Amino acid sequence: AMAQRVVVDLAPLAFAAGYEIDFRAHESVIHIWGDQTALERALTNLVQNAIQHGGRRGTITVRVGKALSGASEVEVCDEGEGIPPGEAERIVEPFHRLRHDGKGAGLGLNLVREIVHLHGGHVSATNAPNGGACLNVVLPSASEQRVLTN
Repeated sequence: AMAQRVVVDLAPLAFAAGYEIDFRAHESVIHIWGDQTALERALTNLVQNAIQHGGRRGTITVRVGKALSGASEVEVCDEGEGIPPGEAERIVEPFHRLRHDGKGAGLGLNLVREIVHLHGGHVSATNAPNGGACLNVVLPSASEQRVLTN
């Protein structure tokens, strides 16, 4: 529900920038223990990043589901130029920017990484098979998070 709300809130920005937006959710409810505001901020940053760097064309896809490990997974993909070789791990570093066009400070993806780490998860970045960037957030299931916090 939280991910769907973020997508609905940002859809007008995506449409105005020339994108379509696609939301795909696992058929069952996925529970995550954590700070709702922080997790919303992380997902908002991922979608805003796709809007800013997706080439102003194609579809931004937000997918919520279960990873093979049973953990919760959120993936945001665009159809832009993708991530240059050697940059996938660096894009979440503070102040690191792929473009130096004066927009942004290079902190959005770093904030995502920090929020996700505080929730016991991890972030990875890859290129989609058909082009574009995919940022993937994996968070422990609610039962795994209880073990982490107890």
